[in-house]
Amino acid sequence: MHDFLAQNIEILNAFLNGLLVLIWAVYLQIFLVSHLRQARSVIHIDIGAADGERSRCLVTNLSSNPLYVQGMVADLLGDESSTRVTITEREEIDQTDLEDPLARTNRGTLQPGQTIDVGSLADVLNRAWIRLGQRWSIDGLVQVKVTVIAISGQAERVVGASKTFDAKYLNGRSHFVPQSVLTHQIRPRRARTAFSDLMNDQSEE
Repeated sequence: MHDFLAQNIEILNAFLNGLLVLIWAVYLQIFLVSHLRQARSVIHIDIGAADGERSRCLVTNLSSNPLYVQGMVADLLGDESSTRVTITEREEIDQTDLEDPLARTNRGTLQPGQTIDVGSLADVLNRAWIRLGQRWSIDGLVQVKVTVIAISGQAERVVGASKTFDAKYLNGRSHFVPQSVLTHQIRPRRARTAFSDLMNDQSEE
């Protein structure tokens, strides 16, 4: 055995070195995957707590790091027309009714696991009416798409997410059903474009 090891020491060393490199490569892969998962921002959008126009729009930070919500947009699709409106500011609420001015905006920091209520679907329609002067009826809606743009502090990048809800009418009442259980995550490059569009929309209103 000793003679065999002595005669094949170089091959054995090469094998052990290759095995060591493989082990380190596996550890590095695990570390990178874990780091990317922690750095990845995940925003979930949903509606609940009621039906129809009373449904609350809920935004949750499923990331492991805080996010700063910079803006929100709603795309409203009706039977004969469509429009886009920013819903970041809760303009349907009278300033004189609030002690805390921050309660009139959806901007702010979302801690990991935190959920905020950005208003009901009726509130969204009221904001469209206030901003655009267009009266939208919940009964005339075919689809509502909500987009959230946020800033990830750790990664120092713009992130976003969107979800579309289809209007269903049963027994004369409207119900909104998400097209997918999961929320579509907007890639950083497209999120920056969406952020620029959002800023342009807000400056024009």
